[in-house]
Amino acid sequence: MTDTFRETILETFALSLRDVTGGQPVEDPYPLSFSEVVRGPLRLTSPKRLTAGVVPVKETKALGTSFVTCRLEVSIDFRYRGQPGEEPAKFVETIIGMVQRRILSDRTLNGLAVDTDEGGNVVNMDDPEDASAEGSVFFIVEYRHDLDDPRHYLGQPPAEAVAT
Repeated sequence: MTDTFRETILETFALSLRDVTGGQPVEDPYPLSFSEVVRGPLRLTSPKRLTAGVVPVKETKALGTSFVTCRLEVSIDFRYRGQPGEEPAKFVETIIGMVQRRILSDRTLNGLAVDTDEGGNVVNMDDPEDASAEGSVFFIVEYRHDLDDPRHYLGQPPAEAVAT
């Protein structure tokens, strides 16, 4: 069974974040790797150092003559569990930059989307004694599908999800 464009877009987000490797690429390395990337909200009890969750937030649709234009809001939630002596505020900025860089490196998400824009971010660092922090980076993905089938656009299924 062919996945919908929406499903394939969400999986592409997850695969792209899973593909981030600290120290790579050599010419412009990412500073960290994600220990775990999940589809959906983050588990509160995850012991991993850096986790991310791909969460669909809201979708609006506009009908055209032969297709539907969709605007899907996606939240990339992250949690960083720092070590004693680390400054979570510094790592939060690094992580937000990593997520922005990775997702916006291919605004069409391998041809699945018309465009992808960043919609802002939020950060939560409640306890100055706690070396952990969390936040979310929001993206808005514009994509299209046929009027009668969200699995196709112009009669074609979406390309397979791949890291962008």
